[in-house]
Amino acid sequence: MSNGAPFRLTGLLVAAAAAAAGLVALAVVQPKSAAAGWLVGFLFWSQLPIGSLVLLLIHALTGGRWGESLRPALAPTAAAVPWLLVLVIPVFLAVPMLYPWAQGSGAVKPDVAAYYLNTSWFIVRSVIALAGWSVLARSLPRLRGLAGQLLAGLGLAFHALIVSSVAIDWVLSLEPPFVSSSFGAGTAIMQLLTGLAWAALLAPEPENDPVVGDIGGLLLTLVLGITYIDFMAVLVIWYGDLPNRVFWFVERDRLPWSALALGAFVLVSALPTCALIAARVRRSRSALRAVGASVLGGSMLYTAYLTAPRFGTGALIGAALAIAAIGLLLAALTAAGAQAPRRERRPAHGH
Repeated sequence: MSNGAPFRLTGLLVAAAAAAAGLVALAVVQPKSAAAGWLVGFLFWSQLPIGSLVLLLIHALTGGRWGESLRPALAPTAAAVPWLLVLVIPVFLAVPMLYPWAQGSGAVKPDVAAYYLNTSWFIVRSVIALAGWSVLARSLPRLRGLAGQLLAGLGLAFHALIVSSVAIDWVLSLEPPFVSSSFGAGTAIMQLLTGLAWAALLAPEPENDPVVGDIGGLLLTLVLGITYIDFMAVLVIWYGDLPNRVFWFVERDRLPWSALALGAFVLVSALPTCALIAARVRRSRSALRAVGASVLGGSMLYTAYLTAPRFGTGALIGAALAIAAIGLLLAALTAAGAQAPRRERRPAHGH
């Protein structure tokens, strides 16, 4: 561990505490904006460890040099999944403030409210999802061969089953009765895309390694996937002209939400697609870092677009503070975890 490492870790923790203090101050004045901001921050940052974990599960089944080259970035990010069980606690505490069904909204049918969409079951489903992902994140690095492949297969089946449930719980149930049958698939693809973008930004591959082109191809595939899913959802819902669905888009057809949508489209879909179509870009390590940064920036805007409109523009202030606080905290935890093995391997003095 370098002499400057403890100071960097301290700096991250201090900055995270400062952002958290700002969020607490906002909560005193506008508690709903602060709660909504924390939800945006939690949703954005949860995509990176969950997406990284799913990429590792896929690689455990399929193999390939792309996974080995990205492992230095994917593994420590996936290891942060258990911390999501802590970060979700403020969301649980704010459920009555955030979700209209928790206040007896008439938009939810009585039998749905009684047996599914209520605070108790919301927490149970969230804990099952996060605990399951946490077990996978802790177990996968310890298993090799057939045992690792079996765990990866079971883990991907669990993920496919649970991701739609929590996506609907955490996001779509903010504004009942809006529903979208493709939202779970879009969430799963976005998790993979943000995890891969993060790894593309951080993975230490040399410029001339042939595997860079494979990573660029995977990025292009996921970018096209999320673009197609979201475009078809808008097309079907908008031209279906059903009042209980169209209202969701009408509510967002004004500033600043329309600007967030445009920014997300440009950063997640338009720019990456135009760039990655070129083979020389897909094979360029520095270009993939730029694409990864673009996708991550667009993902922040997209998460705010999905979540914040019901709570007004004040939620964007809370979102900025929460994204900063959670991101800095996760960076500090990852840095601390990376330093611990080095301390353990240090030889004792006098031998």
